Order: sequence, then structure tokens, then C-alpha cells
Amino acid sequence: MTFFRNIKSLLYKILTGYGVYICIIFTTVLSFSAEIYIDSVNGNKYSVFNALMSFDRDYMLRNTVFCSTEVMLKGSASWLSLFIPIVASFSFVPLMCDEYEAKAIRFEVFRSSKACYHLSRFITACFSGGLAIMLGYGLFMGIAYLLFPDISEYESGMQEIYREMLMYQFSELSESSFTLIVVKKLTLMFMYGAVSCAPVMMLTIMVRNKYLVMCIPFFIKYAVNQTCIKLQTQATADYNNMDTELLHKVEIINPDALARLSEYGGDKKNVLIYSIIIIVISFAVYKVASLRKVDSGE
Repeated sequence: MTFFRNIKSLLYKILTGYGVYICIIFTTVLSFSAEIYIDSVNGNKYSVFNALMSFDRDYMLRNTVFCSTEVMLKGSASWLSLFIPIVASFSFVPLMCDEYEAKAIRFEVFRSSKACYHLSRFITACFSGGLAIMLGYGLFMGIAYLLFPDISEYESGMQEIYREMLMYQFSELSESSFTLIVVKKLTLMFMYGAVSCAPVMMLTIMVRNKYLVMCIPFFIKYAVNQTCIKLQTQATADYNNMDTELLHKVEIINPDALARLSEYGGDKKNVLIYSIIIIVISFAVYKVASLRKVDSGE
């Protein structure tokens, strides 16, 4: 019962603080920067926001890239993917680092145990980060649904082609509704946010500066992303003799793989295993570091 009481107490602190709501707002705003359309005539690229400012509804009804479902799915391929470590962790890092600085956690540890307290702290942080990202992205989806045409507004031929394309990605797609796709995307965004929080939470036990705690994972993720891009370029340098094994490995370790897991086909299981490994390693380091501290308030 102490474990669940700790989680309830931490969740209350997080959900009544400002950080989680800033996280939700930034998730929604950043999702509007996703690129959804490229003009084949002049090569101009349009984000969700630019498309709303540049095209009327009649123009949007000529191409299914502007249908609300497609916009909802593409929102994660935005500036959010770059800033996800900062945005997701902002829901809990300021609060937790301030508690460490104030030496306030020793009073909570004494009421339970060090192992129980830190386990509940790690789980709550990952949950709150994933929840904030999911809610922010859900808000973006709701706005996109209201502002962009529904697939039912398109010509029957365009509807059929688009449905076939979606069923290639989502084999479980219902013939009558796209609700399952929305639910699945929100679930993936929750997982994406939760996994992004794990390395951040690991750092909180070693670094007390909240700005460093949020920024160090951001720079690490940027470095990993750039490495993946270079490896992909290297693997596809010879078009007639591509290194498919290297491409396969790069796609699995890509930090943004979870957000677009539906595109991975048979590699979904490997991506999930890799994500679980990240959480397990982060928690192992976090737990070892926390138990080695003599002063519970450190």
C-alpha cells in the first residue's frame, strides 16, 4: 500500500503543478509544425499550420494528404520529435529537482523506504511524461479533425484508395471507422513520451540542475538521430547493393521509431524490445545510484 500511496502523492503533485500543462500545450503547438504536403510544381513544403493558412477547403478536397486522419498521423513527424526529451520531462523535472534541492525527500523516504520511494518516483515520472505527451497530441488530433476535411467528404474513388493505403499499414483497420487508428496512435505517443522520460529520470539522481537534466538527453538524442541519418546514407550509398542489414539495425535504434511504429511491419517487436531495454537500463542505473546514497535527502 505504501508503494501506491507514494505514486498517488507524486501524481497529485505533478498534476497540480504547471509543468504538465506546459508540456501538453507545447506538444500540441509543435505538432502543427509537421510537414504534410509538398507542391509538385514549385517544390514548396507546407506544414500543418502553413496548409491551414495557404489552402481553402476546396483545394484540400483534391488531395487526401489534407484529410484529417492523415494529418493526425503525420503530426508526430514534427519539431516535437526533436524536443521530445525536454517537452516530456518538463512535466516532472522542475518539481523533482526542486525537492532534491530543498532536501525535502528525506521526510517522504522515512515514511516508506528508499527502494519503494525511488521505484514509485521512476514509474510516476515516466507515466506523467507519457500522459502529457498523449494528451497534448490528442488535443492536436481534435483540432486537426475540426479544421481539416474528413475522409468521408472526398470522392468515393479517393476514399477507397486512401482506405487501402491505410489498411496496408493497419491490417486491423475497421471497414466502418478510423477510431482504432486514433487510439493506436495515442497509445504509441504515450509510449514514446514514457520511454523518452526514462533516461531523463535516470539523470535526476545524479544531476541536480533541472536545466542540465532536461538538456543533456536532448543533445544525446540529437547526436543519435544524426548518427542514424549518416548510417542510413552510408547503407544506401550504392543503390544496387544496399546494406539492408545496417538499415534494419538503424531503423530499430532510431529514437523516434516508437512514434511511427505502425510503419515497421515485422520489426515492431524489435523496436518494442529495444525500448524496454532503454527503460530497464535507465531504471537499473537510477536504482543503483539512489541506493548508494547515504543521506536520503541527497
